[in-house]
Amino acid sequence: MRGLPTTREGEQVFAAVLFDLLHGPATTPHGLQALNGLGDRVERALSELVQVGAIVRDENGMIVAAYPLSAIPTNHRILLDSLHPWANCAFDSLAVPRMVGQKGMIHSSCGYYGAPISVAVEEETVRESHPHELIVSYGRLANCGDRPSREVSCPFINFFCSPDHSRAWERPNGWVGQLLPLHDAVALAVNHFRPIIELYQRYAHGAGT
Repeated sequence: MRGLPTTREGEQVFAAVLFDLLHGPATTPHGLQALNGLGDRVERALSELVQVGAIVRDENGMIVAAYPLSAIPTNHRILLDSLHPWANCAFDSLAVPRMVGQKGMIHSSCGYYGAPISVAVEEETVRESHPHELIVSYGRLANCGDRPSREVSCPFINFFCSPDHSRAWERPNGWVGQLLPLHDAVALAVNHFRPIIELYQRYAHGAGT
């Protein structure tokens, strides 16, 4: 995720996409269908969002990601009351409970050998985790130009069961980053996504309509 929309319509459309990825399309009055009155401006706003790196579309124009959420199943799912969205990576998943304002249970797996991992996050606090000493890899492939974070970062941002597993993980060529304790990763994720969190909450509460 490189930037945010610079126009009011861009903000409206971005918030609507996040609503749809959280709730499912056509299930919320705040989703894209509610913006039919904007006409062609929706498509222009979507194009802007792609340009700034806030969303990713495939070759057919379908939205596959709106950071921090994924439109397609991934290895990182968050359980929030009645909502069960996917995140693009481990780091992104840690910011979703704060964005929605609910305690969330993240289900994922170890990036080294695939064992199940669960993390309960509320606001910016880890309430519980299994296993206990989780590590998060946070980084990206260098020298990848303007390729989306979903391609150059997300495949390599994972949870690890332990410090030993994170150190044993074989880094891909060109990877630059760091290995973070879980609590540090949550704080960094919430701070990184704070502008999106605030935008989403503003529109969720009706202030942006």
